[in-house]
Amino acid sequence: WRDTRQMMESRGVVVDWDCFKRVFLEKYFPDSVRYAKEVEFMILHQGSLSVSEYSMRFEHLARFYSQAISEAWRCRKFAEGLRHELKRVIVPMSIEEFPSLVEKAKSVERLKGGGSSGKAVRVQEGSSGSRRGDQQRGPYDRPVQSQREAISRGPRPATPQGGAHSVQCYRCGEAHMVRDCSHLGNIFF
Repeated sequence: WRDTRQMMESRGVVVDWDCFKRVFLEKYFPDSVRYAKEVEFMILHQGSLSVSEYSMRFEHLARFYSQAISEAWRCRKFAEGLRHELKRVIVPMSIEEFPSLVEKAKSVERLKGGGSSGKAVRVQEGSSGSRRGDQQRGPYDRPVQSQREAISRGPRPATPQGGAHSVQCYRCGEAHMVRDCSHLGNIFF
């Protein structure tokens, strides 16, 4: 670097950051690639990405845009690329600070139950009403309780499900679940 700098300065070339950046990009990042990234930025839409993923992609590609970008234009471009259900809430707010816009979009996404975090509960509609699909529940997620189950916390009677088998306590052997067992025994873990 020092030798190159000295050689360039001896030829009368001023080596500042802009000069270095221009020469570096010409050599290692050709115009065709920069143009493709700029086009990708111009047509970018959220699609199936979460707001977080979309904002990271947006910021990455915005670096390749060759025109000067004002904060207000950047916010309008980002908001116009959001999915329709988010855009119709966000655009009328006319937010002109990019970090605020992204946070507001994330909040709206959370409220609408979207995002790729996996934490949002998605409800499937079936012929028996609404229920949570087993495919969407993680291996350690608790099953969703109905409101009636959540209210009644007392001992539950053992009732066979579907008539195939009955519930049996593995502590005392009676017809209830161990969580409802009144027999206090020594439990070793």
